[in-house]
Amino acid sequence: MLYAFLVHALLAAVLSSVSLALFSPFVTLRRISYMGEALSHIAFAGIAIALLFSLNLQLTTLLFVVAVSLAISWLARRHKLEEANTITIFLSVSMALGIILISLKQSYSFDLASYLFGNVLMVTISDLWHLGILLVVNLAFIFLLYKELFYLSYNAEMAQFYRLPANMVNRLFMILLAANIVITLRSAGIILVSAQLILPAATAFNLVKRLDHAVLASALIAILAAVGGFALSWWLNLPTGANIVVLEFLFYLISLALSKTILAKSVA
Repeated sequence: MLYAFLVHALLAAVLSSVSLALFSPFVTLRRISYMGEALSHIAFAGIAIALLFSLNLQLTTLLFVVAVSLAISWLARRHKLEEANTITIFLSVSMALGIILISLKQSYSFDLASYLFGNVLMVTISDLWHLGILLVVNLAFIFLLYKELFYLSYNAEMAQFYRLPANMVNRLFMILLAANIVITLRSAGIILVSAQLILPAATAFNLVKRLDHAVLASALIAILAAVGGFALSWWLNLPTGANIVVLEFLFYLISLALSKTILAKSVA
């Protein structure tokens, strides 16, 4: 029983880490890591709505975050607004709305630690299925639309020049990014979600230059950090999500040192 419980928790940590890490290179190259962090905070209002009206937590939060992410893109494009400013406005309003709604639910005691760092020990078999399906969808999306994602990441105007369906792929990207954030939030928490969308790719791009290599390297870094963070959590009785973030930061520092060594050898 204990063995199955640990296997479920480890699987949740690995699946959620890899799912987010696969998107990490695209988020980093498009410089929208702030968007990922903002959506994870915007999810707070979706959670509050679900709790207040006793709705399905994950489905309600997913619909809310997808709707807000599409609204941000539409408003910024329609009214030629700075996307960063639009994101900040929606982030602030969503957090304020979430706090108001949570305060109305007087019988609910808010667990800030679980919200920030998640809790892989609380995942169910149903959560594991959701995480597994999400990973398959992510892999299919990247494999089938890699060329479009490549141009969107490096030069979106070139995608339009080659008549690639850039707008449609961008909308799918935002919807899937929102789905990743909401579905992994239970096991990963806001801090880990934000870290997983930037640290694996930042580490990978210190070691490799090609985008496809960076996607693979990000996934491997996420697996190493998830397994290592889970092991430290078991041995030292520390929060799993926080351990994974610290390990990924250590990997980032190591990659920085290695990148300088590689650069020095190439110059010599």
